[in-house]
Amino acid sequence: MTEEKTVAGWGLGDTIPRAQLGWTSGAWSNTLYLTGWLPTGRYQRGFEPNTGKNRYGVNLGWGVTYTDPGTQIEIDSAVGVTFSTPNPATDYKNGDAFTWEGAVGKKFANGLQVGVAGYAYQQLTGDTGAGARLGPFKGRVFGLGPQLIYNTVLMQRPAVLNLHNYQEFGAVNRFEGNVTTFSATFKF
Repeated sequence: MTEEKTVAGWGLGDTIPRAQLGWTSGAWSNTLYLTGWLPTGRYQRGFEPNTGKNRYGVNLGWGVTYTDPGTQIEIDSAVGVTFSTPNPATDYKNGDAFTWEGAVGKKFANGLQVGVAGYAYQQLTGDTGAGARLGPFKGRVFGLGPQLIYNTVLMQRPAVLNLHNYQEFGAVNRFEGNVTTFSATFKF
């Protein structure tokens, strides 16, 4: 006998503040960044899908971009390492993880950029805590899909609106599916 369980849900996820320092030299741009995870999304033990992780985390990373001045083809790459605190509801601590993100896109004069983006996630250390009953459960997943970026001015400030849609594959010890993200970045 097989049992099938179907659940549905939606909601806002965790708050993810980010501080970054960037510089440009010719066609190359670099960014060092520090990203935090604040547990503000919905989390209920035993419920899936949760929109929050119920734990704090920090990600340190470096990104580099090359934009060909003639063709306006942009190539982006970023690497990062993530550290997490335990989830107090489950006494479960996710292991440290490495991430890589990359993209290739074409910039147009109207501020629009269209391209393809991908990512890789690899857990570096095993999960720990009393809630880690399945052992280290080291995870891995890859994602690939289209991206749409729009550079504009909002509220009299330069802004970048960024939309990605990834189809995940190659998952080990993780859910695999379709991930859509939207972000807005404002220059102050």
